[in-house]
Amino acid sequence: MREGGCEPILLYISSAPGGTSSVGSRDRYQNSSLAKALCLLDLFDAEQEELSLTEMAEALDTRAGTIYPIVTTLHRYGYLQRDSHTKRYRLGLRLLAQAGRILASLDIREQAKPVLKKLARELSANTHLGVLYDCEVLYLDREEATPGVVLSSPVGSRVPAHCTALGKVFLAHDGDAAARVCAAGELPAVTVYTITDPQELQNQLGEVRKRGYAVDMEEFHEGNVCVGAPIRNHEGLVGGGISISVGKARLERDPLSAFVDGVVEGAAEVSEAMGYSWRSKEGKAHGGGKAT
Repeated sequence: MREGGCEPILLYISSAPGGTSSVGSRDRYQNSSLAKALCLLDLFDAEQEELSLTEMAEALDTRAGTIYPIVTTLHRYGYLQRDSHTKRYRLGLRLLAQAGRILASLDIREQAKPVLKKLARELSANTHLGVLYDCEVLYLDREEATPGVVLSSPVGSRVPAHCTALGKVFLAHDGDAAARVCAAGELPAVTVYTITDPQELQNQLGEVRKRGYAVDMEEFHEGNVCVGAPIRNHEGLVGGGISISVGKARLERDPLSAFVDGVVEGAAEVSEAMGYSWRSKEGKAHGGGKAT
């Protein structure tokens, strides 16, 4: 399971009398069965699409009999599917239905959709919309214009921030997230080009803040180049970003600056649609703001 995957679920902080945070009050109002069910759903990802009851129990450090009622309930309500032959479980279609409602309600996705389509068509590149979630990039939408570039970035997937253009955009404008990513020491290498030195990454994030965009040169997928730029809300804070992906061979005939200009202009267009005024917020545009 992804380290810290249950953090948004389990770190429920409530206030004790007098306005202070209390562990006791947190435990008092937390439903342990519901928390366990949510952590159980969080076990499934791109690497573990199917799990047996025993595997789920081992991952949660408990007995199969303890979580069986939870698994049965999730299966009954459609949040888990069970293969009758292998007896293994996978995420159910009920989650897809709920996710669709969430995506439909996201204003940033609605505003970015036409820009993603335009960039994909004009630049002949795959385009993506993402946000920062638990120090990772969470993809909200994508438009495919170059089938030859194979990317594992479907809507709803999460990828590391330190080796992706969008991720570096977010980390550059969220000091807390950048500190958390770098706190563990050497960063995991996804390709031979991935930046693994935390200090080198921090230096690059400073450059991202200055120039207003980030580049991933084969750091996440060998043979692939990405450019990302921030989307700002009405307060000037970075609340998302868009990126384009092209094969590195494209740079032999098309300059990188063409893709940079397209992404930066596209992100600016979405930012204005989100209520951001470049003139009144010029200081924040250069100084950045913490990602929301």
